[in-house]
This record gives sequence, structure tokens and C-alpha cells, in this order.
Amino acid sequence: MTRFVRWFVPGWYAGFPVAGFPVAGCPVAGWRRCLGFVALMALMVLGTPAGWWHQTGYAQSSKVLSEAELLGALRAFRAEIEGMQKQLAASPLSQPVGRRTLRYDEYSALYANWSSRVQERYGVLNGYYEEVNRIYRANPNSRLYLDIRKAYLDAKTTFDALSTSLAQCAKPEDTRTPTIVVTDGRLNTHLTKTVATVKTETTPTVDIGQVDELRYIGKFDAVELYLLVHHGMACYVMYGLHERKVDASGHVVDEIDPRMVFSRTFDVSKVQNFTPQEHLDYVLTLDLTPVQAQLETWRFITESLARAKSYARGD
Repeated sequence: MTRFVRWFVPGWYAGFPVAGFPVAGCPVAGWRRCLGFVALMALMVLGTPAGWWHQTGYAQSSKVLSEAELLGALRAFRAEIEGMQKQLAASPLSQPVGRRTLRYDEYSALYANWSSRVQERYGVLNGYYEEVNRIYRANPNSRLYLDIRKAYLDAKTTFDALSTSLAQCAKPEDTRTPTIVVTDGRLNTHLTKTVATVKTETTPTVDIGQVDELRYIGKFDAVELYLLVHHGMACYVMYGLHERKVDASGHVVDEIDPRMVFSRTFDVSKVQNFTPQEHLDYVLTLDLTPVQAQLETWRFITESLARAKSYARGD
């Protein structure tokens, strides 16, 4: 029973130096042995909190690894984590805010998945730590112990780098922007005059697929206003102009104009710190061009705008 208790109760027999590995210790006082035994018995009788065994690493595997198996497992674990680092670097989580290829709900799901994967690998690493401790306690002069310890430190360093990389990715809640709705009538009136007097083009002035940033500003008179930024230059894109028409039965109906309206380009530094209201005031001073793109291009643009808009709270 004493051997059983020593194995399961951390700190029962050995101390832990700064590096995190056990060093030769001495038997602890009798009262601490008693407390350790009582604690173990309580866990066995009352049960452990949910996830306790997993978090401490004891649930890593019911199989006791040999020294050679542990060394191989640690090296394989490190290689796996290095692969995960490459995957994370190439994932949408690591993309700049303005070039996200996912909607907000997709981004949130991907972030949650990565968080779960990293947490699960953390549990595995904890399990390996316990195996390293076991081997040290059983045979501190083992021929493979130094190799095992180095492999563990290498694996932990690699895992810590992965964990840091994930921590640098924007959390879903930090990507949300306020929902802005203004209904003063100015933008809708301005656009109605523009589309009626300016020639409609078939090609956008800016390739939306190449922009450095696509930002949803807000909704003004049911018209969605976006800011496109590319190489220090910017322009506004507006979509959702409503037109009132009379149908065949004589009823007045609202129809959404399929055209998008692009402003002329300007230096992005002029508007970088604008409030939504200031963006509205500025767009009303610019020359505007309606664009009726081909269907494939139109779909790509509207999908891109929808992705940017999905990060607004409530939309």
C-alpha cells in the first residue's frame, strides 16, 4: 500500500527542483504521510471531480510506457505539434482582420475547434510529464533518462510556442464591431440622384478580391456602407439602394437595386479614424459610380460584403 500511495500522491517522497523534475528527496514527516493517505482514500471513496484525471495527465493511457516507448512518443508528440503550428499559421485564424475568408459564425467555430485541440494536447503532455517522473523515481540513473528529459523539454517548448500562437489569434468576441443604423435620408437621396444621372459601369473600379481590408461601416437608410483599402488607397462601396416602383397591379413596392455604387479612391489616412457618421458625411462629398457587374462577379462581391457584415453585432 505504501508503494501505491507514493506513486499516486504527488510530493509523497521526492522534491521538485526549478526545472520541474524530481530530485532525490527524503521521507516526509509522518503527519504528511497521514494527510496524503487520507486524501487518497477520499478520492477513491468519494470520486474525483469531472476531468481531474485528464487534467493531471493520469488518464493519458492505462498502459505504462517503457523508456524507449516514452522517448519515441515524446519525439512523435513534438513532430505532431510542429505540424499543428504550420496548420495554424495557414489557417484563417492567422489572417489579418480585414482579409478574413470566413463569416463570424465560421470563424467562431474554427477558433473553438483549435482551442479544444490545443487543450487536449496539453492533457497529453501532462501525461508524459507524469511518465518522466515515474521513470526518474524508479531509476534516476537510467541510461535513457537524460534523453527522455531532453525530449520532454523539447516537446514542451514546441507546445508552448503553439499555445502562444493561438493566444495571438483574435478571439471571436474581440472581432465584433458595433451595429450602426442611421435613417436621416441623406444617403438614400444622394444615391438615387447618382444612379439616375451617372452612367452605369460593368467593372468595379477596385478588385475586391485583392483588397487589404474590407470593413463594414454601418447601415444608412437601408444602404450598407463598406470601406475598401488597398495599398494605402481606399474607396467606399454601397449596396442595398431601395427604389419605389409601381407594379402591374398599381401597388407601390420597394425593390432593391442590384447595382453597387463605388466612390472614387482617396488616401486612406483621411478616414482612418473616422466615426460612422463622419464616414457618411465624407462619402456624400465624393464622386460616385454605379456598377452592374456580371453575375459571377456580383455574387463574389456580395458574398465578400456579407462576410464583412457578419462581424457586426446583431447583424
